[in-house]
Amino acid sequence: MLQKILDDYFMTRNCLVVGAGVSGLSSGIRLLEDGWDVTIWSSDFSPNTTSDIAAALWYPFLSAPVEKTDVWGSNTYNIFKELAKQNDTGVSMTQTYEYFRSSQSDPSWRDLVDDFKRTNENLPSEYVESFSFVTPIIEMPIYLEWLMKRYESLGGKLEKKMISSFDVIKLPFDIIINCTGLNSGELLGDNEVYPVRGQIIRVKAPLTEMYLDQQIETLAYIVPRSEDVVLGGVAQQGSWSLEQNTKDHDFILNKCVSIIPELKDAEIIEDLVGLRPGRSEVRLEKEERNGVVLIHNYGHGGSGVTLSWGCADDVVELANDR
Repeated sequence: MLQKILDDYFMTRNCLVVGAGVSGLSSGIRLLEDGWDVTIWSSDFSPNTTSDIAAALWYPFLSAPVEKTDVWGSNTYNIFKELAKQNDTGVSMTQTYEYFRSSQSDPSWRDLVDDFKRTNENLPSEYVESFSFVTPIIEMPIYLEWLMKRYESLGGKLEKKMISSFDVIKLPFDIIINCTGLNSGELLGDNEVYPVRGQIIRVKAPLTEMYLDQQIETLAYIVPRSEDVVLGGVAQQGSWSLEQNTKDHDFILNKCVSIIPELKDAEIIEDLVGLRPGRSEVRLEKEERNGVVLIHNYGHGGSGVTLSWGCADDVVELANDR
């Protein structure tokens, strides 16, 4: 009798994940590893997702609440350290310098990263202090391909499908995981969701270390990857524009050149624009909606990659708490 009950339970662990960005794929993988039967629906798959455009690095940015994001971020950092040991993941641990125009207190994530130090020596002009630490850089086209292969190798299914409402999704799914990012605002009538426009420049440059200014007003990042260097950026809250902006291009380039003057003569490959899924705080919770159990995993701001594995682990805990 007990065996029959257990068999019936596991036979009905059918899960639908909506969204195939980094949050959807990470959640899908963790659910498959836990024994769930998982299908992902998405209107687009890599290389055509918002996640593909990200100049991804591990750094908590534009996300809340801190007491949760630090835990999710710590778990994700440790996963990336392990993935960086593999050649095909697109993840590498990189020496990083973050610059400030005024003295700073220690960040809440100080003890989560390797080799954290402070210094006020050898700084670019206008800066008075720097943090140095080791953090992952994630080359998203490579990493998303790795995630897709991992997901499919575990038996996960993919379907190209767009939904207009979660209310129309019924059986055979026991649980639906909502990883629709910015689209959650319209799908759920969530007025707390808003776009945070970003623009980056891909250039050719022989750099191996990362440089950051993460203050919103002066936001600048120089992210070395295997085939290019990504220069950013802007964080324009409320802007839905996907058009490349020449003023933003010049603004980004000038900021990055002030940190690394050699970038002035770098060969420019292209400009890219994407929209971060902003929200007052990450929504990671369970909701019953018209008899269907929904688990929401969206609103990560500029920290979707940084929080991805930690949030995916919590998705599994919520899914199993039935």
